[in-house]
Formats: sequence, C-alpha cells, structure tokens
Amino acid sequence: MPPAAKKTAIQWPKLSGPHICMGAGQQALDLARKGLLSAAEMRGGSLSQAEIATVFEFIAASQNLFDIYRSNYEACGQIHKKQPFVGANKDFFAMSVLRFLCFDIVRKVFDRQIARTDDNWEIEFLHAFSLYICQTSNAGFVEDLSSAYRLLAKEHGNSITAVTIANDKTIREIVARAADDFPSDHTDFVNFSNAVNKALSDRYNNYGPSPIKVSEPLVEKFFSQLWSDSKRNYFRQIALG
Repeated sequence: MPPAAKKTAIQWPKLSGPHICMGAGQQALDLARKGLLSAAEMRGGSLSQAEIATVFEFIAASQNLFDIYRSNYEACGQIHKKQPFVGANKDFFAMSVLRFLCFDIVRKVFDRQIARTDDNWEIEFLHAFSLYICQTSNAGFVEDLSSAYRLLAKEHGNSITAVTIANDKTIREIVARAADDFPSDHTDFVNFSNAVNKALSDRYNNYGPSPIKVSEPLVEKFFSQLWSDSKRNYFRQIALG
C-alpha cells in the first residue's frame, strides 16, 4: 500500500495590529540591552553617561538594528496586503476577541441587517457587545484584554494569529468569566438589544424603528447559537468549553 499522505499544516493568517510594531520595538530593546551589558562587561561592570551615549549611537547605526526594521517592514507589507491597516484604539482588541468568538453567528443571524448597511454594522455590534459586558459583568473587560494583548505582542510580535489569541490562557479566562453573564432571559435580551440599537442609531443617524436594528427574538437566537455545541468555532470550543 502507498504511504498515507501527510496532512498539510494549516497556515493561519497573521493579524494586523500594533503588535507588529511592538515586535520590532521589543527586538530593538533587546538589542540595546545586550549592547549595554556587553559594553559594561568590557568596562568592569559600569558605564559612564558618555559611554552609554556612545553605545546607543553605535546601535542606532548598526546593521543589526536596520535588519530588525527591514524584516518588520516586510512583515507589515505581507500582512497589510491581505488586511487593510486599521486604527487600533482602546477598544480595538476587545472587539477583535469578540469577533473571533462570534463573527460567523453575527453574519448568519443578522444577515439582513448587515445587507442593508455596510461593514460598519458589525463593528457597532461588537462595540455594543463589549460595552454591555463592561456594564453587566466585568467593568475591566476592555482593560484586562488590552493588558493581555500587550503581553502577547511582547512575546510574539508580528507572528500573532487568531489561534495565538485563542490559545492564550489569560484571554480564555477573561472571556469565560464574561460569558457567565451573557444574556439568558427576556430582560437581558431587551437590554442587549437596546445597547446594540443605540450604537446603530448613533452610527447611522437613525433613531426610529428601522430594519437595520435588532430585536429581542434575534438576540435570543444569537446567544442560543453562541452556546450551541454543534455551531462552535475553535475559539468558542476552548473559551466557552
């Protein structure tokens, strides 16, 4: 019998975000630290201010530092060619995590609302979702995820993918704690609907009844599918257990 063909490893796309630049910054800091330690060792363990300045001048003009910037530039080009660069404000990472958690269900349950607007509909939904969690479950949800993101960026730099995020224990625990308070009854569904519809009203300047807005039955369907074992993506499988 012919040998079994080996499965090709899945190549997850690297993600766009400030972690790309942070990766280069961390490498530059590591290079500077090594340079200072090496110079201090040659000077008996200490350096004068003038010597420290000389070390930094040498590093700034070195091929090693240039290579860090060059490789980071190449990584940026490859990633942003597939993913347009987006501004990363304070809520950026929390919304990204929620997107990994539920983007497929959002597009399935709210397909008609999205079809009547544009890609910003999903962004407003995720933003409202994040704010709802902050108000009902964990006031530090955004800050906690932002802190976890900075640690990931420091460790992985421009190699972060969705799987890197999903496999992070701290991020999974933050999401799991928030999930304990996800809407589960009619009052919750009404409150969540109001939060989403307010965000949509502000975004689209549409403050009356509108087919672009969500209803309680759709919100209930959304959370029901979010918890459904048969509809779980990789992130939901390990974050919601």
